[in-house]
Amino acid sequence: MSHDKGTRPDLAEGTAAPRGGAVPPWRLNLVLAAAMAAVNLVQLAALPLWLLPLDMRWGLVLVPIVLTTPLLWSVLHEAIHGILHPLGAVNDGIGRGLAALFGSPFRILRLGHLMHHRFNRTELDRTEVYADPDAATPRARLTYYARLLAGLYLAEFAASAAALLPRRWVARFVAFTFGAEDGDGRSMRRAAERHLLEPHAMRDLRLDGLAVVLIFALAFWFYGAAWWMLALALLGRAFLISFLDNAYHYGTPLDDVLFSYNLALPRPVAAAMLNFNFHAVHHRHPALPWTQLPRVFDESDDVHEGPMIAVALRQLRGPLPLSGLTGRTLPGRLKTATTPT
Repeated sequence: MSHDKGTRPDLAEGTAAPRGGAVPPWRLNLVLAAAMAAVNLVQLAALPLWLLPLDMRWGLVLVPIVLTTPLLWSVLHEAIHGILHPLGAVNDGIGRGLAALFGSPFRILRLGHLMHHRFNRTELDRTEVYADPDAATPRARLTYYARLLAGLYLAEFAASAAALLPRRWVARFVAFTFGAEDGDGRSMRRAAERHLLEPHAMRDLRLDGLAVVLIFALAFWFYGAAWWMLALALLGRAFLISFLDNAYHYGTPLDDVLFSYNLALPRPVAAAMLNFNFHAVHHRHPALPWTQLPRVFDESDDVHEGPMIAVALRQLRGPLPLSGLTGRTLPGRLKTATTPT
């Protein structure tokens, strides 16, 4: 199956990715990126250096900061697809800066997400699906819930330190992580090696990994005895990133790389996370800027699977056996009056 060039990890290396005729709202995107940078600088520096010494109750500011996590990821997501800014160098520069504040090298995040588009619901990318004998085992449940509740983000965070290891160790880690093949012989490994191990890629990866390590080491030092506040805030970020990551795909038909759910949110709330809930639209049109997703949804026969929170909570049911999804199709649905406006 062919894929939109906007989903290929070998693109956006300093040049703009294809736009499909849609111009990104780059001025608004710059404002959003600056706002996210400011929010995270408050969390990492201004709060511990200036506000907490005045009154420890300022630590409560971390609660709304944590709740901006979906917006931070959504802005990063635009950069990952090369549609944050029309100039590739600017797009990637902003992406790298925000990724450092997020806690992981931009190349790691871009590779993981674009490989998700390429291999969605194949053997390489269906994290809740286990072979029938394994799905009910304690090991499967432990692995599944660990990833769901925080593990995805913590692994991305840990990749920053791993990026500083000798190249041969990084290569072994890439081979271990991406060495598996799909049933038809497809593999993420070659793309991962190209995207992470080539000389210019390793340079970017190491610089970004070093930036993350220094930023968060300094932040914990700034917090001093109140380090636990930052730790809890990062655990909150880890939960939101990890829990929402597969909510759009849990239990969906296998081997349909374009399949995803659109999840219902009030339009103002959806806009606050850059319409990320129109996920099925995004999977079919990955080069479409976030401002265009609601229009394409309204003009299509797409429907909402259900409210975002309710659908996301389905993931707590745990791992799913392969036989329960094999050959599964979802019946067509009609739009209803419950669709948010």
